[in-house]
Amino acid sequence: MLSSSGPRLSTRKLRRLHDAPGTRLCLMVLSTGAHHCVGVDLASGALVRAWSFSEVDQRLAPYDLVWVTVGGGPESVPDPTEPDAIVTEGAPARAGQLSGRRATRLMRPLLHPERMPLLGFHGPTVPLWERKPDHPSVALVQPSGLVAVTIEAGGMWCHFVWDSRPQVLVCADPRLAAWMQRTGRTKATLREGTYLVVALEPPVEGLCHKVVEAVVPPR
Repeated sequence: MLSSSGPRLSTRKLRRLHDAPGTRLCLMVLSTGAHHCVGVDLASGALVRAWSFSEVDQRLAPYDLVWVTVGGGPESVPDPTEPDAIVTEGAPARAGQLSGRRATRLMRPLLHPERMPLLGFHGPTVPLWERKPDHPSVALVQPSGLVAVTIEAGGMWCHFVWDSRPQVLVCADPRLAAWMQRTGRTKATLREGTYLVVALEPPVEGLCHKVVEAVVPPR
């Protein structure tokens, strides 16, 4: 079993947002899951993982703008140790799209440091009991080298180098999966400068797995 002992990112470096219940936030979407979206809060510049009891519209794409209203407390999320998580009242509602330099300016300060392990630890998993509420569960990554995606062994995988170590993580991007299937590809090299949203999944049998939740093309 891999351990998470070693250097970790601290939320002291994360931006803070006003997350009192009832607060309305406008987020620039980076990735979506069945019941959450990851986005950048336009007001504070914070990276947010917004969980909803309602299903999230999977037509939402990177750089879309959505409105969310902050709801209950962190005990309502699948992993209460996520410091970047909020619970929303209802699903995110699309409000437009952000493009060009403003989107890039929002993302640049959030980039994960290149000389630190992804999410603060080496390896693809971390035991739930080693998760701490002062370490992030999601990161925006921009590898400087080649990024490739393959379909093999019944799944889709993202290959890249980070902190001088090869990374092979499950890629859970539904838009990329649909494109690979539509074009009949089993391997693709991504455009230089592509961003990756790397997140910890809710625990399965006591382990939280790193996944590439979305591939975000550069503007």
